[in-house]
Formats: sequence, structure tokens, C-alpha cells
Amino acid sequence: MPPVAPRPPPPVAAVLPDEGAAPLAGTAASGGGTGAATGGWGHGAGGSGDGGRRARLLSGRIEDRDYPAEARRTRAEGIATVRFTVDTDGHARRCRVQRSAGDAALDAATCRLIEERFRYAPAQDTAGRAVAEERAWQQRWWLER
Repeated sequence: MPPVAPRPPPPVAAVLPDEGAAPLAGTAASGGGTGAATGGWGHGAGGSGDGGRRARLLSGRIEDRDYPAEARRTRAEGIATVRFTVDTDGHARRCRVQRSAGDAALDAATCRLIEERFRYAPAQDTAGRAVAEERAWQQRWWLER
């Protein structure tokens, strides 16, 4: 039997100021919940790493009442991982699913709500000019039993 190489450790990601886990909606007495989402990472032209400032979430939430009716009927649950661009005006645009929640309605609702509601202070380059930045988001959708 050939030797087995050890598995590498999982990657470690640091939490930056104003980022990381953000509880967006808890469970509700009605039995619905959207869970918590995390505002991910970015690599914009002026993002972190070159002395510029990363985009900062100013407003936007996904709440219990946002659970898609068709997903609720089928009791669909899952975690949608999406990527989107924070443009120079602070709007979230061009959302795309990186990892499906396992239900098209949950995936579509995640991107639609991010693009409709999320507003950012845009990233800036070292000269203070607004620049676009790529971001990621995980949205956990669940229903209480």
C-alpha cells in the first residue's frame, strides 16, 4: 500500500474591522428564519492590501419575511454563497451564485435582495477615489421544525 499524504489544514481567514459574522435575522415564532449571513472578502482595485479602504456595508438586511413562499411550501433550506460587485456608487450589482443553497428560489432571492437592499460606502484607492470591489456573502435559509 502506498503512503498516504496528510491532509493540509483548512485555510484560516482573518476578520477585518467592520466585517465578519453579522446576525441578520433570528428565528421567529412563526417558524421561519433566514439565519445569519457573513459579509465575505474583496479584492477590488482599491481594496485592502494596497493602502486603500475596503467597501463598508451601510445598510441592507435579509429578514424572516423574505423567505420565498415556494421554498417555504417545499420546506427547502440551505446556504447560498454568492459573489457580487460593489460599484463606485456603493450599490451591489452583478450578483452570481458561487454555491447553491440547493433550491433555485433561495439562490434567486439571495441575489435579488442583495442587489435591491445592500448599500455600501465604496472601496477607495490610496488617492481616495472610489473603486469597484468584489464581495462575497453567505446566506443561511432555514425553517424551524
